[in-house]
Amino acid sequence: MNIFIKISSVFLLLLVFFVAVPVFAAEIRLDVHKSEISCGEEFLMDIVIHTDESLNAIEGQLIFPTDKLLVKEIRDGNSIINFWVEKPRIEASGFILFSGITPGGFSGASNNIFSVVFEAKNIGVASVALQNVKALKNNGLGTEAMLSTRNTLVSIKPGDGNMHKEILIDKELPEDFNPSIESDPNVFGGKYFLVFATQDKTSGIDRYEVREGERDRFRVAETPYLLKYQALDRKIFVKAIDKVGNERIVVLNAQHQAPWYRQYAVLGILLVIVLVWFLIKKSWSRFIK
Repeated sequence: MNIFIKISSVFLLLLVFFVAVPVFAAEIRLDVHKSEISCGEEFLMDIVIHTDESLNAIEGQLIFPTDKLLVKEIRDGNSIINFWVEKPRIEASGFILFSGITPGGFSGASNNIFSVVFEAKNIGVASVALQNVKALKNNGLGTEAMLSTRNTLVSIKPGDGNMHKEILIDKELPEDFNPSIESDPNVFGGKYFLVFATQDKTSGIDRYEVREGERDRFRVAETPYLLKYQALDRKIFVKAIDKVGNERIVVLNAQHQAPWYRQYAVLGILLVIVLVWFLIKKSWSRFIK
């Protein structure tokens, strides 16, 4: 009888333990690849997520002490996130905000969300933490996933004069992409607009530029981009530029042929200019004789 009571007690304790302790299906953590950092040195911190179930969205904030650390660069080139709602950026002093989605979801170990290059400013211990982090399951219902966080402490020692710099080498162009021209009565009043997006898995996309027509100039643009020429009779050039300056240009042919008189208008203007110049030169030659 005593043995039965003991076994029952152990079983109840185990049951209470497993019911009371939440099971986290995902963990987001901060990875620093060095145990000690020298003052004045640059180092890389990865924000990574491990998940056993498929997730498709994540958001949160990264907090760091501004008296100890300085953000030199934020890298999202090899991120598991495909589309940023809020691209990782410094929202306020000591805060980096991020929010993004991945259609189709992601799972597995050590998925990189983004990375931060810090410079150690002063000796001491810097506490870097995640807060207000949320993730959604990839189940079509927007169900919030159970998520744990693992923060980190960075030990900063006096510098020795040999400071390491986090130099990113990227010789690859941004990935190929297919911009499209769309029209929606709820967007830009039904006018034609351009939609585009691509990735760069090393340094990340810095910006896009758009040019309408052969003789126009490139302008910094964001998607969706309202087209200036609604007749769609000009080629459209979309340039994706990564954070080290590599460029990929994609060209969309004109959907409608421009009227013949517009095609020859520039040629006509040039001919008139040449003719006027010739007449002026001829008159000037007579004048000086």
